[in-house]
Amino acid sequence: MKQKLSGIIIDDDDDAVESLSTFFDVKGHEVVGKGFTGCEAAALFEEKNPDFVILDMKMPKYDGNYAIKEIKKKNPNAKIFVITAYLENRNLKKEVTGVFLKPCNLTKLLESIETSCYQ
Repeated sequence: MKQKLSGIIIDDDDDAVESLSTFFDVKGHEVVGKGFTGCEAAALFEEKNPDFVILDMKMPKYDGNYAIKEIKKKNPNAKIFVITAYLENRNLKKEVTGVFLKPCNLTKLLESIETSCYQ
């Protein structure tokens, strides 16, 4: 049996955070932190040191780009998975482990996270 992974979920939509948290819990992984801004993402990453980060890009105050920069400063190999409705930044795929458009196929997201974290 594979080890339980730990993750943080950051999105300014409360329902999205709760849905994703429930999904990963049911699939046997642990959500160790939830946040709603890029600033919270960076702080939670430093505090919890999770196996993966699920991150929205468009958020008020500090956005996903801010979170990516701050997280990568702490761990250049961090496993960051972006879920977004917008893909203005074509270089985003070079900065993160995976990019998923909303509405996201959660099974594909889970497979991508497990594949990258169990390598």
